[in-house]
Amino acid sequence: MPNSHRILVVLLFCVCAMVSRIARCDWGTLYGSAREEARQVSSSSLAVPLSPEQWKATVAGRREMWREMLGLSPLPLRTPLNATVTGTLDRDDYVVEKVHFQCLPGAYVVGNLYRPAKPLGRLPAVLYLCGHTKGKVNAPYQANPRWFAQHGYVALVLDPIQLGESQGLHHGTYRDGRWDWPSRGYTPAGTEVWNAMRALDYLETRGDVDSERMGVTGLSGGGVISWCLGAADERVKVVVPVCQTGSIEHVIADRATDGHCDCAFWINYYRWCWPDIGALIAPRSLLIAAGSEDVLWRPYGYRDVAHRIRHQYAALEASNHFDLVEDLTPHGYTPKLRRAIFTWFNTHLKNDPTPVMDDVTDFVEPEENLLVFGGKLPEKDEMRRIDKLLVQRADRPTITDEAAWRSHQQTAIQRLRELTFRYTTLDRAPRQRDFRADGSDGNGTSATYVFDSSDGMTIGIKTMRPTGARSAVPTLALAVQPDAHSTFAGGASSRPGIRSYLATATVEVRNTAATSVGPGYLWTARRTYPLLGETLPERQVSDLLSAVSLLRQDPVTGPIAIYGQGYTASLAIYAAILDPQVTEIVLADPPTSHEDSQTPEFLGVLRIGDLPHNLALVYPRTITFVGKMPEAYSWTRELYEKCGVGDRVRVIGNMRDWQPR
Repeated sequence: MPNSHRILVVLLFCVCAMVSRIARCDWGTLYGSAREEARQVSSSSLAVPLSPEQWKATVAGRREMWREMLGLSPLPLRTPLNATVTGTLDRDDYVVEKVHFQCLPGAYVVGNLYRPAKPLGRLPAVLYLCGHTKGKVNAPYQANPRWFAQHGYVALVLDPIQLGESQGLHHGTYRDGRWDWPSRGYTPAGTEVWNAMRALDYLETRGDVDSERMGVTGLSGGGVISWCLGAADERVKVVVPVCQTGSIEHVIADRATDGHCDCAFWINYYRWCWPDIGALIAPRSLLIAAGSEDVLWRPYGYRDVAHRIRHQYAALEASNHFDLVEDLTPHGYTPKLRRAIFTWFNTHLKNDPTPVMDDVTDFVEPEENLLVFGGKLPEKDEMRRIDKLLVQRADRPTITDEAAWRSHQQTAIQRLRELTFRYTTLDRAPRQRDFRADGSDGNGTSATYVFDSSDGMTIGIKTMRPTGARSAVPTLALAVQPDAHSTFAGGASSRPGIRSYLATATVEVRNTAATSVGPGYLWTARRTYPLLGETLPERQVSDLLSAVSLLRQDPVTGPIAIYGQGYTASLAIYAAILDPQVTEIVLADPPTSHEDSQTPEFLGVLRIGDLPHNLALVYPRTITFVGKMPEAYSWTRELYEKCGVGDRVRVIGNMRDWQPR
């Protein structure tokens, strides 16, 4: 090989190595770790299509998993709809009915129903779901259902919650700090899907609707709910999401979460990506419509999703029931997209594949004509608190004796491991990458351990042990406080002052010390982690547990208790629950309920229990409160007393008084 060629090869190798390093340069940061996990989620999603036998055998279970991620498992009761038409508009060839019904008692769903003026028999029906503008009165959201009515369909267009005449809240974590939503297992996507399911119930009651020929479509936010509904409800025979298709990798790598409110995503307990949703819609008719210049949903995301779904349809011998149509356009409709959508509905709901050549008309109905409530909304609309009504939270356990509690304890811990802490590192010691002896002073001898977490974070442990310790020393492990300025010399201010013969291990869980991020990314991170089946506090619990596993390998580490104060008290509670070798839990000023949006969030935890009930899951280990025990935890003490170990819930004045049990 000539020297010039050798030089070129070397240069190419160096460039490739540099590119590879750049691609990995943020590994070890919150963003880099989340991005890598997102890549794993999306790359494994429907990597191999299900065989017809696998698809059939698993479809019921997958559908229930999907409903669970929407907060709809079990489904709410189908209470009376109390559907009411408040007025009609006669417009020559079509009629608009102004309708409302109740998805739950007192919770109003509002819409306009467009139908032919002279329907002939039972017609196919299309449920049209709006994006985040003014709802059903917005010009494009009038035009599409109007086209359907003018072409022989019944079309029902709904206001999304918080928009138009629909009350409630969409922007929970996006704008209003509702960090209790992940703990409830609530996403407004679940509300929108339930509203849509009840809309299908309503359409089935109508004499002009053929319930065997119903479809759904919508733009933007309505597009993602079209996906969600199609996977949740088999009654939908045609699904057409518009400008709302991507991948978990795309939305996390591009930080596209920042551009979406909460309804765009589900609580991703099982780490699904869009191809998994498509596999659940299959083999029913699915058309993805997209704009290649959409800043929120990029082509590399939706094209890969479509490619994977196409293989699933082929495996089910239903290739003609799936397609992707795209146009060189930003977020929104074009004539090309609309005509493809209309042709798709005609093909699969009317058995008429003739290409549609016409388009929507320019007519815009004055907004006031379409109002269902005439400008005066119901004063007592339960949609305002749908986040507390839709998802079933756990009742307070009713325990009569120790045997009953043991049974509940086993079930609850197993459920926490399967749902809330499904991806938490529990009992695997991480790889230690460094150890430093940090010297001695009047407080003892300090040292630093450094390890890599299972998802690529670099975590430090600052220990302080009695000087000259040779045997196993009782150790108090704790997480660094989020606002701690320093962890120098054993943990600095995060480390409580305890007796000199005891050791402490202060764990620099993520978003503290060297991995701390500012508010510019923290909001994004907290909204990103649920897409990975995690939360930031859950990841911190995982870091704490990994550190405890590593410390146990050191012969100078004796029995380990876990301490938490304020924010870190929740981390301590769940770390102790998940690690049965933790001997005691010590709490100062703990939060009292996950219903408080200031309490650290854990996915779906309120479906299993609230803090006082979950703390009792450490039974019969000792629980120590520092200073005072909040009243909410009287329930925990009473449980211990009922089980005959009331003395194991104790209160001490300060940490200097603490002695391990």
